[in-house]
This record gives sequence, structure tokens and C-alpha cells, in this order.
Amino acid sequence: MKNKGFTLIELVVVIVLLGILSATALPKFINNSQGAHDSVAKSLSGSFKGAVSLYYSCWLASGEQDVIYNLACFGQGDIDSTTLGYPLGEDTLVGVNAGTVLTGDYCGELWLGLLDANDFKLAEYVDSSFGGDNDIIYWYSNAVTTLPTTYCYYNYIADNTAKGQENWQIHYFPATGQVTLGRATLG
Repeated sequence: MKNKGFTLIELVVVIVLLGILSATALPKFINNSQGAHDSVAKSLSGSFKGAVSLYYSCWLASGEQDVIYNLACFGQGDIDSTTLGYPLGEDTLVGVNAGTVLTGDYCGELWLGLLDANDFKLAEYVDSSFGGDNDIIYWYSNAVTTLPTTYCYYNYIADNTAKGQENWQIHYFPATGQVTLGRATLG
């Protein structure tokens, strides 16, 4: 009577082949995680850009030529415009600086007001924002909204929450409505 089992050599060959396959396939699966984070960041940037464009179209359709407080035809109707019609934040019409000054709080309000992205944990840019469960860190550069160097930035840190790491960064320029996406390191 003949045994119907595998020989030791056949088992060793199968194990070696499985080892080779797993060694070549595992890096591809590991890289898929970063690819997913890249896709999320690109999608968020595109959504933000589209929301800015819709807001501006709503401002144009209103017929106004200056700052609008609580533009009613967009979202919840609680986002104010700059003097050029681009979204700025909530309750920005304070004193003589109405619609002309950007703050970090306004950048946070913009993210929440333009996007329905409550699945992401948002935090201001401070040292304690890193290393926890925050997904996006935001802040701003410059304050005068009419300057081309004034912008809000949103760093997508969900892929690596450690400080000093390169992450995706979305820039929003309230002087032009431009939204850009690139890689940057917050130090």
C-alpha cells in the first residue's frame, strides 16, 4: 500500500515558495497604507478647492462688491467673505478690519464651515498637537488678507503624527482663492 502524503522535499519547496511570495508581496501591502493616506490628503484638497470655488460663485451671484457677513447661499450661511469675495471665517466683521484680517481661528472655522469633514480631528498648530490622535493641524501665515503671501495651512498628519515629519499640506490663499497641495514639514 502506497502513502498518499507529501514528501519532505515537496513540503520544503512549498514553504520556500511561500516565503519568496510573502517577501515580495509584503512591501506592496505596507505601501498601500501610505497610498491610502495620500489619496485622503488629495481628496481633502480637492474638496476644499471646490468649496472655495462654490463659495466665491455664491458671492458673485449675490451681486455684492465687498465683504459679506454670513453669506446665506453657502453651507450653513455662517461664513463671512473677504473684501474680494473669498471665504474668510465666522464673525470676522470686527471693527475697521472687517474682512481684511486672517487669524488662526478663522482658518479652523473655514475648514469646518467649507467641508463636511467631521471625521477628522482638527487642532491648532502647537507642540502638544503632535503625537496624539489629531488628523489635521492648522494655522496661518501673515494676517492681511489682500497680500498674496497670506494663507491658511492645513497639515494632514494622520499618516505620521510625530513633529518634524514631512506630511501633506494644503494652503488656502484668501486673496486669490487659490488652494494648493504639497509636502511640508512642521518643525
